[in-house]
Amino acid sequence: MLTIDWKERLDMDTEDYLKNKLSKGDYDFEIIFNAYPERVNGKIPAEVINYVAGVIVQKLGKAHEQYLPFYQRLWSKKGDYGKLAFELIISKLLHKKPAVYMPLFDEALAHADNNEVIALMDKVMLPLLRKDPDKYLNIAYGYSNSDNDNIRKNGLNLLVKLLKKREDLIPTIMQHFSHLWSYPLGDAMPSHVLMLKAVAKQSPDYYLKVWAEYGSSRDPQIVELLCATVTDYIPELEAPIELWTHSGNARLKKAALAAYKLLLKKKGA
Repeated sequence: MLTIDWKERLDMDTEDYLKNKLSKGDYDFEIIFNAYPERVNGKIPAEVINYVAGVIVQKLGKAHEQYLPFYQRLWSKKGDYGKLAFELIISKLLHKKPAVYMPLFDEALAHADNNEVIALMDKVMLPLLRKDPDKYLNIAYGYSNSDNDNIRKNGLNLLVKLLKKREDLIPTIMQHFSHLWSYPLGDAMPSHVLMLKAVAKQSPDYYLKVWAEYGSSRDPQIVELLCATVTDYIPELEAPIELWTHSGNARLKKAALAAYKLLLKKKGA
């Protein structure tokens, strides 16, 4: 935990950096915290980087838009420390000027590995979605349909996390994704299963509504998806799954038999 003394030291060193170095195009922000004596696995603790990034945003004030090249450099050239700082800074600024900072955020996503995409989604986009879903849901839907595998997978997972935090958004999100079930899901299938399982946990009534709408389907993909979400005995699911077990379609029947076996096991438990 940062002591008051070190917070004061970091405040002063950050102000000095902004005034005498950043203003002259010097992007080596490590000078602010390199003197911090404690290390975790040989690295400056994330708490220190986050504190410094917060002070940077605070002290830049309304001039924040002038330093886009600095934020870009943090992400692309300053390693783990820079990425941590970038995530916090963009999380503070994106909602103020979306037209300015969304391209910067998307550029970072496009060049991020899987773990970095997760961090960007969790630290920047998830809080925005929770506060203002009307403004950002379409952006999240776009991520979930991206040609970039990491962005697509984590875009779907982002929406799963959102509906766990905002149960009121379940109908809106599920309406969007259920429209996709008539098209090949491919590698996205596990994320759709995860999403529907999350719905089942958060809102059993809405989960049953999904079954009521699709429980008579003969589309193998829809049947596979629904059957993959079965984890416990629910009386309303027994009849449609049992009916599917008699299907002449091999894919459909295989999925139904596995789900029906699990359903009966849970019923007798």
